[in-house]
Amino acid sequence: SGINAEYGGSRNKQGFSIVLALLQTYFICKGDIFIPLILCSASYVALMCFPKQSIGRVIFHISFSLLLIFKLLVFTGSFIPSYLTDAVLLLMVLRVVSYAYDYQHDVLLEKPLKDGEQSKLSSFFDYFGYCFCFVGYWTGPFYNFKTYDAMLNSKTLIRSSRLALWHMRYILLLVPLHVVQNIYVPLDYVREDEFLEKSFLYKFLYQVACFWTFKVKFYGGWLLAEGICIACNLGTKESSDGTVDYSSILNIDIYSTEVGWELPMCVRAWNKSVQRWMKTYVYDTTKLPKSVRTDFVFGLSAFWHGVRPGYYLCFLSAPPMMKLQNKISNLTWKAREANPTLETVYRVTNWTLLRAISAVFILPFYVLDLDRTLAIWSSMHWTPQIAISIVFIASILLPEGQRPDRPKTS
Repeated sequence: SGINAEYGGSRNKQGFSIVLALLQTYFICKGDIFIPLILCSASYVALMCFPKQSIGRVIFHISFSLLLIFKLLVFTGSFIPSYLTDAVLLLMVLRVVSYAYDYQHDVLLEKPLKDGEQSKLSSFFDYFGYCFCFVGYWTGPFYNFKTYDAMLNSKTLIRSSRLALWHMRYILLLVPLHVVQNIYVPLDYVREDEFLEKSFLYKFLYQVACFWTFKVKFYGGWLLAEGICIACNLGTKESSDGTVDYSSILNIDIYSTEVGWELPMCVRAWNKSVQRWMKTYVYDTTKLPKSVRTDFVFGLSAFWHGVRPGYYLCFLSAPPMMKLQNKISNLTWKAREANPTLETVYRVTNWTLLRAISAVFILPFYVLDLDRTLAIWSSMHWTPQIAISIVFIASILLPEGQRPDRPKTS
């Protein structure tokens, strides 16, 4: 109620949001509250001290340097934070970097600037309020300062409580499903030595089931976070016919994730707000050649999550598989377009193989330990990796296909 426009002006809503976030951080993360405070304060000092024309890159390096120090301290056991401290820090890195780039490019607010006019640096209170806004504070979705400011200063009240509840309706199914999955398909079982002694088929099918368990947890958390955003009128816009658009704060498209038959389709439907951040503030700003930008983005995504080897085994396996799938799709599109039956077979086969392969390559993300991951793959005789390598080598030898209505890479 403190956020909703029905209960006061922007300062009241902003103050309520900050107090709620700080109280949550203090009671859940205890003394770790100083970590996000350091990042917020240090980034604002940098915004005041460094030239505006390069501030985006400066804040990017400062934020990821602090993130690296934090991750290394945790990895070496020198510092043991609460689990949610890591989540808060990750999301705050996205916020401070986006603010810096938007400030540099004069797109901080929705209000268009006059010719020659530049964005002004927000007050520390407004900046602090954005960094510590409780909406999306723990699980996302990411949103920029423009969206946050529009929520605070909106004069229109969208009564979105029912819409938020309707949006979160699937949580009633996902929560009991996740409980059942954790009982019968616990992710931690893959770390047991007993798992290595199971048959190839058992280990393979168990990883497929784990992949579904892994996804359901995120589905529930992100739907809840999106529902909170809708209830707080964050990122919502009401059209003239009364419908409410809240696409800017959507983080997950469950249907496309589950039904998508090509890896790029599934990737675009997963953690959508962070993908927009990566596209806007990393892919579009880096000076690297376009041929390696996707690899760099996935590598940075792994680093953003942590320094454990499992993150890199998982994320860096995606770019070559995406390139492989794009090439196969480009080479076969004419035959599939002429034969609907062949298109159906292609989609069903792709869908099945994609789930099987993804289950194997997502394993390092929740195992994290390099030795354990390699031990599991070794016990399966490296069959999935060998199969992918053969197909990938074969695709290199094939001619480059190109659909007229799509780029070479997705």
